[in-house]
Amino acid sequence: MKKSLFFLALLCTLSLLTGFYYRLNWKERSIKEYNHSTTGTTTWSSTTHQDKELQSLLKLIEWPSHWRNTTLEFSTHPKTSVFSLIHPRSTYVVGEKLEVLITAKDQKGRTKSYGGDFFHAKLHSPSLKAGVSGSVLDHNNGSYTVTFVLQWPGETMVAIKLMHSSEAIAILQEKRSTRPDKFFFKGYFVKNGSEEVVECNFNLPGPDVCEYYDIQNEEKWVCQRPKTLPCDAYRDHASGGRRDVLSKIEKTFFSNSLIEQEISSEVKSFNVLPQKEDFKAKKLCVMGLKNPNPSGFYYQDTWTSHVCSNREFKNVTDVTECLSGKMLYMFGDSTLRQWWEYLVKFVPTLRQINLHVFHQTGPLLATDPDHNYVVEWRAHQKPLRMGRIAVKELHYIATEVDRLGARQGMVVVLTCWSHFLTYPIAFYVHRLRHIREAVIQLMERSPDTKILIKSANTGYKFPFGSDWLSYQLDIVMRAMFSELPVTILDTWQMTTCHRLPEDLHPPEIIIRNEVDLMLSFICPK
Repeated sequence: MKKSLFFLALLCTLSLLTGFYYRLNWKERSIKEYNHSTTGTTTWSSTTHQDKELQSLLKLIEWPSHWRNTTLEFSTHPKTSVFSLIHPRSTYVVGEKLEVLITAKDQKGRTKSYGGDFFHAKLHSPSLKAGVSGSVLDHNNGSYTVTFVLQWPGETMVAIKLMHSSEAIAILQEKRSTRPDKFFFKGYFVKNGSEEVVECNFNLPGPDVCEYYDIQNEEKWVCQRPKTLPCDAYRDHASGGRRDVLSKIEKTFFSNSLIEQEISSEVKSFNVLPQKEDFKAKKLCVMGLKNPNPSGFYYQDTWTSHVCSNREFKNVTDVTECLSGKMLYMFGDSTLRQWWEYLVKFVPTLRQINLHVFHQTGPLLATDPDHNYVVEWRAHQKPLRMGRIAVKELHYIATEVDRLGARQGMVVVLTCWSHFLTYPIAFYVHRLRHIREAVIQLMERSPDTKILIKSANTGYKFPFGSDWLSYQLDIVMRAMFSELPVTILDTWQMTTCHRLPEDLHPPEIIIRNEVDLMLSFICPK
């Protein structure tokens, strides 16, 4: 019995020491932006311009953080917090602004004295299948102003969700910077009939590792060194698992009763009168247009864009006429793969070519010989949480874009965010820089190529994930591509204000609207 207790104590001590070792190493090695020379020697980037850009991006996503209170009773609670209308009126008209005041309160009903909470706010009408997002202004004193623009005549109501308290966000920030190892991956090493499985990630502490460099993208991937097999036996990649990096106290801030919960109010639904004059005619959907706020709204489950005069592609003929003679390349994650799957399902003449690959990563290829066009989707390079796949099948987006020539009829659609949520911002910025450079070079050699970038979705509900983390990356992505004549498809608002529950992989009705918006930019008239 004494021996068992001794070994149990020893295991607990080793576990604590291992976690401490990981925190020290990850914190020192992963929050900096890394680069490497063409000789394969790892160095930290010292480019002044890149350093300045990174600092400006970090400044752009600064968030009020108040971690003074570490007990749950002082954190924002959705049941005690309230909202009310500012300057309520008896009648409202389409096109007018509506302002709402949120008062954040803690578990005991005391008004908070600081900000930093993260909310989702929308106007909606279940009967009209309508919805629009609101913009939230944090006054840093426990109060928030939400501004809406009334979009449709008829029934309208306000819905505001507390996604995370400021205290929970402080935890998310700290774990993002210091514990990117909370998700880890498996590396399968195979040679001469032997197989070993080890842990891999974009960086690992300790010297006994195998490092793999991509010179073009200036990135590395690291695996623990197998006991018997050489580093060049690295064959397959897969999700590994996750580490529980939250303390008991920290976990309480993420209970289901505290996150993604609607806050209470006495504000009832109200009626909006039609506008006397119609909105001004909008411009065609051409490259480089900026997204206003709101970027659009739903009515009868159909998205109306405020960016441009978007079209509905209700019939198969509308889609095939638009894509005829084009090559549509999609590079990114599963939220973009949904678009490929929708098109293949919707268009009977668009037939998938069986490339005998893993569906989760592709490449997935479909062609419509009757109308002479192809649609391809391919997953981006690691990190990827997925089933076992050959390492050789995973390509960087920048590498794929660089391989495109200057052929007529090319359309490139990109997205890159969901698999980067748990990593330091610098790692994400580094990836986007190379994608941006590849896009610039593509535009130089093929000016007629249309390039669209899909924004993040809301509805990230996986462990250690969060819409707040997605929101941060989305701000970074938009800023990094803001000076280029590309189109940012604002699927963030399209997924946050729909009547159906938010989901990282939204239902087909939302996918249809997203694809229609993409097609509107490919074929504006």
